[in-house]
Amino acid sequence: MQTSMLGIAKKAKSDKRYRFRNLYRELNEELLLDSWRLLRKDAALGVDRMSAAEYEANLAENIKQLVEQLKRKSYRAKLVRRHYIPKGDGGVRPLGIPATEDKLLQLAVKRLLEAIYEQDFLSCSYGYRPLVGARTAVDELRVKLQFSGYHHLVEADIKGFFDHLSHEWLMRMLAERIDDEPFLRLIKKWLKAGVLDTDGRVLRPESGTPRWHHLTGVGECVPALCVRLVVRESISTRL
Repeated sequence: MQTSMLGIAKKAKSDKRYRFRNLYRELNEELLLDSWRLLRKDAALGVDRMSAAEYEANLAENIKQLVEQLKRKSYRAKLVRRHYIPKGDGGVRPLGIPATEDKLLQLAVKRLLEAIYEQDFLSCSYGYRPLVGARTAVDELRVKLQFSGYHHLVEADIKGFFDHLSHEWLMRMLAERIDDEPFLRLIKKWLKAGVLDTDGRVLRPESGTPRWHHLTGVGECVPALCVRLVVRESISTRL
């Protein structure tokens, strides 16, 4: 983790009420270059059809131009390309695939958000978190069921969660820890970005967020982290 993010994480852990004010300026060339290292290079292509290899061929200049757009507040989120994958029940699941440059910027933003919110998330939360996941949860569950005296297992799912996530409430929750309007506006741009469907229609969602898949290369990006935030807030208000 970079020194700046270590400082953010330390402050977030020591002061649970602190609102961060200078996250937007952390989206610099250094962070973006480091984030490029973490981005999957074999991911599916977005609406601009630019591959990671093509972007990387002029990486330094592309990132420099992206940072200039951020400084001028002229960055515009591209449409998200819709892709459907089959479900076990015979239906299909809609996924969203961002453009390569959007994936990179979203990954950098995600890393800054994680520096804050990883200090708050419960240890029993495994979804979309760094270094843990479904397999970690299954391993932990196996131990609990074998040696902790549990006799029942309850499986629950929030129907249509990704499709009906409230943008307004999500931004309110982010604002509890972030007092940086340009940074919050950047996240809102992605929430409001249009979706290019397979039939050529452009959809403008008023709620919800695209479900992303490992084929996008950004399976743990901003919407996924925001989902964890919503779940954490829901649990906290009931404990």
